[in-house]
Amino acid sequence: MRRNLLALMMLLACLPASAGSTEFREKLQLTLTAQYYPPYIDSAAPDAPLTQIVTSAFRLANVEVTLAEVPNNRAISGVMQGLYEGSYGWGHTAERAEKLLYSARPIFDLRVVFFHRNGEEFPWERLNDLRSKTIGVVQGNFYSPEFSSLQAHGILKTDVGPSDISSFRKLLNGRIDLVPVDAGTGQRILQKHFTAAERNRIIMQNKAIAVVPVYVVINKKLPRAAELIKRFDAGFQQLSESGQLTKILEASKVNVPAGR
Repeated sequence: MRRNLLALMMLLACLPASAGSTEFREKLQLTLTAQYYPPYIDSAAPDAPLTQIVTSAFRLANVEVTLAEVPNNRAISGVMQGLYEGSYGWGHTAERAEKLLYSARPIFDLRVVFFHRNGEEFPWERLNDLRSKTIGVVQGNFYSPEFSSLQAHGILKTDVGPSDISSFRKLLNGRIDLVPVDAGTGQRILQKHFTAAERNRIIMQNKAIAVVPVYVVINKKLPRAAELIKRFDAGFQQLSESGQLTKILEASKVNVPAGR
């Protein structure tokens, strides 16, 4: 009997700790910025899937999350400056990685496309084919490595604004030619903030600029930042293996990324 008990104890000691184990017995607090990026992140929509995924994964790892709703660029720049502790829904860049810790796995993949005025054509094979056009971008947003490089070298002509809503208004007013944004987000913004007549003047290209994986990020200088990322990774793993991750995405009626 004693031998069997000893063998069982040794087996349990070798098993990996789960998100609900005593490894995370101490409850931690964390404040994350939340930008407006519907349908994935939206304080007015309690079923916004990325918010559900992130808060659920942290909860499984005994972390209580408070959301701070802030403008888009401040949501990421504020974390990099140490004004806020973390955020979610951001692509990986070298500049951000200098100051932020990233979750081990992306929480979602955004499919970035161009929107433009109906009746106009903007064919392209490579992004530099659009160098004569004006593209409306949001300050602080990442579109793709190629886009960032062409923008930095002045090959792409961009008009920087505070939000995708602002970019769509510029598009309708003829100030810009193209708006790059996630396909689902662009359609949701048009539906929510523009009239039917305005929506009819804008169409979406099917061709993707890029598929951008987005992550949870924590400021490196935050005490216990590494532990918070470790906890999120554990909770996210549990969420994925339980099937709850897929259920959240399917219930929200957004496309479930391949490989999830």
